[in-house]
Amino acid sequence: MSEQEKDPDLKIKLGQNNEIKIKNKYETFSIANDIAISVVFILGSVLTLAGMSMVATVFYLLGSLGMAARPAIRLKRRTHLQRIGADANTAESYDY
Repeated sequence: MSEQEKDPDLKIKLGQNNEIKIKNKYETFSIANDIAISVVFILGSVLTLAGMSMVATVFYLLGSLGMAARPAIRLKRRTHLQRIGADANTAESYDY
C-alpha cells in the first residue's frame, strides 16, 4: 500500500470548480510550526521568570511545555503508522 493510500488527500469543495487539497506535507509543516512556536513561548517564559509575576510566569512555562508535547506526540505517531502483524488494509491498523 502506497503512502498516498495510507494518508489520502483531504479535498474541500469551494463552489463548483474550485477545491482545497490538503496533502501530508501541510500536516508535517503544522507539526514543525507548533514546535517552533512552543520553543519561542518557552524562551519567553524563562526570560520573564526574573520579573515580579513569578508564579504566573511559572504557569505560563508549564503551559508552554505542554504545548511542546502535543506536536512531539503527533510526530511520534507518524513514525509508527501500523502495528506489526496487523492487516495493512484495516483502519484499526493505523489507529493509535
